[in-house]
Parts: sequence; C-alpha cells; structure tokens
Amino acid sequence: MALALERWLAPYIVPGAPSATSATSATFVAPSSPAECEVAEVAIVARTALQTTWSDAEEERAAIIEFDGGAPRAWAEALARLDPSNPPDDVPPKRWLRLVNDCGRFLDGGWAKRASALGWGPFELFGCDRKRPFARIDNMGLVWFLNGGSILALHCDGAVIETRMGARQSYRRRSPDISRVVLVWELTA
Repeated sequence: MALALERWLAPYIVPGAPSATSATSATFVAPSSPAECEVAEVAIVARTALQTTWSDAEEERAAIIEFDGGAPRAWAEALARLDPSNPPDDVPPKRWLRLVNDCGRFLDGGWAKRASALGWGPFELFGCDRKRPFARIDNMGLVWFLNGGSILALHCDGAVIETRMGARQSYRRRSPDISRVVLVWELTA
C-alpha cells in the first residue's frame, strides 16, 4: 500500500479511532449543462461538510488527498470522510473496503489529477446507484467499477482497466443520470 494511502487510512485502522463517517443524501433536479453539474457537485460536498464535524485528522487526510493525490479540494474533503469499517446499506463490507482502497489507489496513482484535466466529474468517477449502489453496475462510476483492478490508461472518453485476475477491460465514460446516481460519500450507512 502506498505511503499516502497508509497515512490517509491510519485513523481508521487504529483500534478505537473515532468514526468520521457522516453523509447526507441529496435530491435535486438534474443539471442541464456540465457547468451546472460542477456547481451542484460542489454544493453537495459543501453541504456535507457543513453538516458534519470536521476533525484535525480529517483535515490532514484531505490535505494528503489534495496535494499528494492531486485531487480537487472538494473531492479530497469528501473522500477523507470515507470510513472503511462502516459500509452503507446494500454494500457488503469486503466490497466497501475494496472500494475505499480503490479510491486510495486512484489518488496515489495520480489518476484524479489526470481525470480532472480530462473533464471527468465526480459522478463519472465516484457515482453509484442511489438505491442499490452495489447491485446496479449500470450506474457505477469508474472507481466503483475497478473492484480491485488497476487503471492502465485514462482518456477523455474512457479507461482501460486491468482486473485483479489480469484481464483487460474497457470502461466507456458516460453521462450519469443525476436523478438515479449519488456520490459514494453521500451514501448513508
């Protein structure tokens, strides 16, 4: 595991560490343009941050994610709150832990910076079905789709993934249906 990911997950691995998970669900009308989509995403993250207690440990994790991983600040703050030991409903604990690890590897590999530069938004990367996040693969963002695999290439229209078993898969970038998709950090446990 990369050093940045270990520092990011350290407060969760230490027995007795306080849980930092707190999420809100968002209901809003689907934005009509990419600019409106970005504004809506930032508003969701800001609302989540305002409604929860922000600790020094979370601030440190957010800084690590932002600076070491090259992620936009809004993504960094939201991902810093993911608790690997507290999966949301409909997501098996092992799969949730794998997703949190995939998020860390995505950041450690510099893919967040590249994805952002290519115009990928958080819903395309971290989105999942609002009601059945684990079961509905048609609404999974790229990081959910990794499932322990690795990104080999990232382009403006898709990605090439190497699965845990060594097979290569193509992931086609698609615009999510905002009325059906929620961001991983908005899932409630």
